[in-house]
This record gives sequence, structure tokens and C-alpha cells, in this order.
Amino acid sequence: MLRLAGTLAAVVALAASATIVVLPSGSAVMLPILAVLLAALVAAALLRAHPATFAAACLLGWFGLLFAGPFTVTDRELNALRRAAGRGDEAAGMLIGYFETFAPYNPYLLVAITALIIGLFLYRMGRGEARYERLLRASDGLARMLTRTGLASALVLLPLLILAIMYDVIQRKYLGFDPAFTRTEWYRMFSAARVQELEWHLHATLFLLCLGYAYVRDAHVRIELVREGLAPRTRAMIELAGCLLFMVPYCYVVMKYGIENAVRSYTIGERSAAQTGLDHRFVIKTMLPLGFSLIALAGMSVAMRCIVFLWGPASLKAASGTYAYSHLHPAAPAEPTPS
Repeated sequence: MLRLAGTLAAVVALAASATIVVLPSGSAVMLPILAVLLAALVAAALLRAHPATFAAACLLGWFGLLFAGPFTVTDRELNALRRAAGRGDEAAGMLIGYFETFAPYNPYLLVAITALIIGLFLYRMGRGEARYERLLRASDGLARMLTRTGLASALVLLPLLILAIMYDVIQRKYLGFDPAFTRTEWYRMFSAARVQELEWHLHATLFLLCLGYAYVRDAHVRIELVREGLAPRTRAMIELAGCLLFMVPYCYVVMKYGIENAVRSYTIGERSAAQTGLDHRFVIKTMLPLGFSLIALAGMSVAMRCIVFLWGPASLKAASGTYAYSHLHPAAPAEPTPS
């Protein structure tokens, strides 16, 4: 029961991190949501949440914290709060006092909360050999989630994409025989512009939702000319460095600006530039940060496997060396991951 409660707390932390990134930085509920996020992470660590769920909550919660910048606002937002306070808005006056107090310490507060999240993660993973077993379990759990997401996306979206392409081709041919079809209600609902936009929407969504699945299956394109000839330990170190130094910053940048783009698109009610195109352009723009959140989780899964391979006990190396071996350096038979 305690573990279930901890896992539910990790899910609450995930929900809080998703909420905090879509709130305006001057929102009055920013601080309460931040408090919920941190409290949920502490509860999840103390109640022994499932390692994979807790790892995802730590990573995405940290990203949400950096995206939101809950201790500072832009000059434009601060001026808007001052105008509201001048009209007698007490909540705006309180927010001005809050931001003026904490803004000078914003970098230090973010570093402190980052250290707290790292500490909670290490505490949940335990010590000694048990830590590496939990890291491997967390990695396997994230990999299973990403695999199921990728397979489900392929099973649902690929048939829809095929149907949309087939319908587009058939409709184009039919219009050659019956041009009057363009004046029907059916064609207004499924115009050529809408169907063609639906095709690239489905293709982009399928691609983005399968990014993480492809990485945990080691299916992304690699330059093997150099990598194939390296020893397994060197390969694992390069993989780990790539996850920490390149993948995490790149995912952060894409997710940050992708979320801003999607929120702005929703706010202004953006639609297709084509007169007969699709509405709700924010839906497809939301897929970009969502897809990169999945590949960020995939990077975390791979990084944990590399850590186990590099510094974990010999009994776990065979199960963790997916990204360390090649046909020149084949892996030993893998043993079952400890439960």
C-alpha cells in the first residue's frame, strides 16, 4: 500500500509539472502548484514509489521548474501586475511583493531545488548494490512505457495515415469525373486541404511519439565507423556523456520553446493558413514538446543503464550493456533483471 501511495504521489508530481509549464509566469497559483510538485516528490521518495515512475517525475518535474521560472517574471509581466495593483487588485500587489523579494535569489533557489530533486532521487534508489538494481528496474520500466507508447501510436496512427492518403488519392481521381463534387457538404468537411494537412499531422505525431521508443530499442541512426571499434566500456561512457551533455540540453530547448509556441497558438486560436484547412493548430504544436519529453525519458533510461554497466556489480553488467556492445564486442548472455 505504501508503494502504491508513493507511485500515486509521483503521478501527482507529473500532473503538477504539466500544469506549471502552461501557467503564465505571473499567475497567482504558480507558488501553490510549485509547493504541490515538491511535496509530491518528497512523498513519493519517502513512500518508495515505483522507480520508473519516480524517475520520470524527477526529470519532468525538474524540467517544469526550469520552464516556469516560478521566482521571477519579465519586466513586461511585472508592469502588467503594477497596472493591476494600481486599479486596486490586492492579489497583484501581493504578487509584486513576492517577485520583488525572490527575483534576486532566483538562480540560487533553482539550484537548491535541483539539488533537492537529485537528493530525493538518490535517496529513493538506495545504497550499495541495491541502488544499481533499482536503477536498472527504473530503466526497464521507462523502456517498457516508451515501447508501449510507440507501439500503440503505430497501431492507431499508421492505419489512419494510410486511410487518409488513400482517401486523398481517390478523391482527387473522382474530382476528374465529377467536378460538381466540390460543392457538396461532404467535400466541405473533407476538402483536399484538410485531408492533406491531416496527413502531415498524423505523420508528425507518429514520428514524435515513437522517438523515445526508437532510442530505447537502439534504432536511431548512428555513425558506426568509429564507435564499432571501441571497447564496451568506452562506448558506454560516450553514450552516457551524450545523454547528459547533449540530449538533455537539446530536449530542454525544444520543449521550452515548443511549449511556449503551443500555449501561444491556443491563446490566439491559431488555425491553418488555408481557408479550408484544419482548426486548432495548437494540437499538432503540442506534439512537439510531448515527443521530446518522451525522448528525454528515453535518454534517462539509457543513462541509468550506462551507469549500471560502468559502476554497477558484475552480476548486472550483462543485463545493462545494451548500448555498450556491438557485433565486434558481443555481450554475454543477459540474466533476468532482479525484481
